[in-house]
Amino acid sequence: MSDLQALAGHALALTLVLPALALTFLGGGMLLGHRPSEHRVQQLLAANMSLAAILASALLLGLALGWLEPVSVNLGTLLAVRGYHFDLAFRLDWLGALYLWLDVVLCGLVGAFSAPYLHQDEGYHRFYLLLLVFSVGLALIAAGAGLDLVFAGWEVVGLSSALLIAYFLRRPAPVENGLLAYGIYRITDVGLLLAVVSLHHYAGTTSLESLPSLAPSAALAIGALLVFGAMGKGAIVPFTPWLPRAMEGPTPSSAIFYGALSIHASPFLLLRAAPALESSRALQACVVVLGALTALHATSVGRVQTDIKCSLGYASVAQVGLMWIWVGLGLYPLAAVHMAGHAILRTWQLLRAPSLLHERHGLIQALGADLSETGSLYARLVPLPLRRALYRWSLERWFLEDAGALLAGLCRRVLLALDVLDRRWAALLDRPPEVEDELELRLEPLEAEQ
Repeated sequence: MSDLQALAGHALALTLVLPALALTFLGGGMLLGHRPSEHRVQQLLAANMSLAAILASALLLGLALGWLEPVSVNLGTLLAVRGYHFDLAFRLDWLGALYLWLDVVLCGLVGAFSAPYLHQDEGYHRFYLLLLVFSVGLALIAAGAGLDLVFAGWEVVGLSSALLIAYFLRRPAPVENGLLAYGIYRITDVGLLLAVVSLHHYAGTTSLESLPSLAPSAALAIGALLVFGAMGKGAIVPFTPWLPRAMEGPTPSSAIFYGALSIHASPFLLLRAAPALESSRALQACVVVLGALTALHATSVGRVQTDIKCSLGYASVAQVGLMWIWVGLGLYPLAAVHMAGHAILRTWQLLRAPSLLHERHGLIQALGADLSETGSLYARLVPLPLRRALYRWSLERWFLEDAGALLAGLCRRVLLALDVLDRRWAALLDRPPEVEDELELRLEPLEAEQ
């Protein structure tokens, strides 16, 4: 058994290193001014992701069937400052193995799909570079033994997501949408960062294995911070407005980020933090309420969207809301299975979205009439006045964007007022040179008399 565990440790290390090697090769070449051909980039991605997928599949199978104990690998200490150690330590259980498998398999599939989709596009190499950056960050989230390493991967995933939203950088709208998403990420990531600091303060370590041993008050505080940190990437209400704007990026990035993996990092983080959530019934109830509110919001808003990508995006958010409900209720296996199945299904749906439109048009022409809408039975149960009010409310996306813009404007005015006050105090405390010279002239006769 020890030999099998050692072999599993080597397999985990190689699975983590392979995307990083591909990223180093491609990024280093671009940094030196050498851009490999599209065919060479595709070969590099296919070879690395295929081998990583085989190793991840073996690890997942061994852990799921009980052939392996949780696999641990420590690649050394990256930073040590006053008792704090940032270790490149990884620990893979069945849940982490599932997410790591989704990472390498779906990133590989999207990479293969993107080769003809982005053929001769000016951002071809940039897309694959960001795809590899995303894969490396997601591997850190899936297998990180410490919350600080998970936070590092969380930031890498957020940065690559924002850059891919702004992929078409010659137009101002995608850049603004990317900045909006990154701004929301940064606001909620403060919760995750404070959770890392708090965990180190209370437990003396950032290892996720220390969560069950925390005092109830400390577990409640850290759990609440982790819930807030998970809200941004999961597009949980009220942080949903970035998601429809993110769909302006390329279809492959929409599939891998907002349909498959990035958005599912939210329930995955809650699953990893389950011992902290279990410290308080109120916190679990809060997770359930947030999930239910998000599912209701995304379902109602998604039904009135006029483009298929936004409709699928809101459908993904609705499913993430359901996963939050499962986590809040303690149904962890159900949440994990739901996460994996939905990631695969939504990736397939987003990648074939253009083909789906052609198929729909063909069916309409063959039938001679439009296709019937789903959910019409439930809609008829709602009174007409209320149905019209809900339609207008959903059409405005629950006014979350307007409320966010109002709040941002208020914060801006407060910060500008503080800046003006700070400048005035600085002007009072810093005497102008003319005043200082006059004061020196007055003091010189007094000094001479002394």
